[in-house]
Amino acid sequence: MDSLQKVTLIDLLLRSDKRRKILLFLKEGPKNIEEITGLLDSSCTAVLPQIKKLAEKGLIKQEDKKYSLSMVGLIVTEKMAPLLGTLSVFENNPDYWAQKDLTGIPPFLRLKLEMLSGYKVIEPQLNRMFEPPEEFINSLKKSTEIMYFSSFFQPCFSGFDQDFLKKRTTSTFIFTNNFFERIFSSQPGETKDLLLPKNSSLYIYDGISSVVSLTVTERFMALMLLNKKGKLDQSLLVSSESEAIEWGKELFTYYIALSKKVSREETSYSFSERDSSIERALICERSSI
Repeated sequence: MDSLQKVTLIDLLLRSDKRRKILLFLKEGPKNIEEITGLLDSSCTAVLPQIKKLAEKGLIKQEDKKYSLSMVGLIVTEKMAPLLGTLSVFENNPDYWAQKDLTGIPPFLRLKLEMLSGYKVIEPQLNRMFEPPEEFINSLKKSTEIMYFSSFFQPCFSGFDQDFLKKRTTSTFIFTNNFFERIFSSQPGETKDLLLPKNSSLYIYDGISSVVSLTVTERFMALMLLNKKGKLDQSLLVSSESEAIEWGKELFTYYIALSKKVSREETSYSFSERDSSIERALICERSSI
């Protein structure tokens, strides 16, 4: 192909939502014209010209009244899908992404932001500025495990039901050094017991991150980021899609690999199922959302 043909092929893919949908649909396997028109909610008259253009460029082929991707079409579509997914993520809320500091997300996960499609951003309500979002709390209470990272400490929020943490079958916490030290230095004169739920693990991350908090359970993931000025604006990105949860797990795994596990032998802290300073810190941090 010469440069003019390459531009034409790019135009063919990017300037038609119908053609993009056809290619992504055929990525699932061969389809007949009825299935394609059903997907697009269009007539054969409207769809066939788009199919013809894709066939002329060698992206699709027809066999036994069914259309399928050619080898070239398969390669192109495999590369096109992540790009379209990433664009969709940014277009969903361009102001959010333009304002956020993404440096706390490692490069390999920034290249996989398409996995966050289907997310929504929860903004704090003025009349509930110091209460956790109800949707977040309800999902957390129904979860059976929790992975939680936090780098940000906020004043204590009292009166919240903390029993949900006791129900965890497995719980893993990662805190930055500054966060960890602030939890206990804020309680002078008290016994500094680190009382975590049973079967939980604690890690300390010795670094700085623009990730304010990350919560991942089998039901959802929630992410809070600093803005580009290094300030917290309290907007929370939440998704219950399986790919987003997997992305959240990868981000959590990235931070746990850079953290040191706190064992009982290494500290004078004790572990139990009772309410803990870590539990209170988690509630305090969430109370500002």
